[in-house]
Amino acid sequence: MINIVLIDDHPLATNGIGAWLNGTGRFTVCGTAKNLAEASVLMEKLENLPEIIILDISLGTEDGLDFIPMLKEICAKRNVPVPGILVCSMYEDPFLIQRAIDSGARAYVSKSAESGEILTAIDALLEGGFYINPRYNIENPKHSWSLLTRRENEIVACIKQNMNNKQIAKRLNIAIRTVENHISHIYYKTGAASREELLEL
Repeated sequence: MINIVLIDDHPLATNGIGAWLNGTGRFTVCGTAKNLAEASVLMEKLENLPEIIILDISLGTEDGLDFIPMLKEICAKRNVPVPGILVCSMYEDPFLIQRAIDSGARAYVSKSAESGEILTAIDALLEGGFYINPRYNIENPKHSWSLLTRRENEIVACIKQNMNNKQIAKRLNIAIRTVENHISHIYYKTGAASREELLEL
């Protein structure tokens, strides 16, 4: 049996996907977590890390992708390979998908995907490969985001989620003025002149 951990802040999603995975006869859900703290504790507690982790981007006010560097650190300490990470999210924005892959995820599936696509993604991970639906077309992104800092990328991700400056400041625990300064730098680096233009990149 393939061990899987689910990290999602919606119990309905966790229970539904978990029951379906267990019902396939191929997988065992060996743990769930609804935030970064629970996920970290779970990873430390598990004697053997799972082969697959299914991770949501949005964990309440937390960025689920922040879990990936935490996981890499845990794996480095244990001297074990990093499990295959499948990001399963309601967001289908190519920027967020690219950011997930850049962070270390190797598969990305929409929460609206059919079960067969999730199985395809899991099988690709188990074989050491990647899975992203071709319709997302992230092989040729409209803009290279490599010039942006990690914090600037986080702010762009928040903007893509239609968050205003106050909400971004609260999410990232920084001052609104700091958010405004970062956005100015983002505009300069990307050539965008407004939030609307940034959303189109």
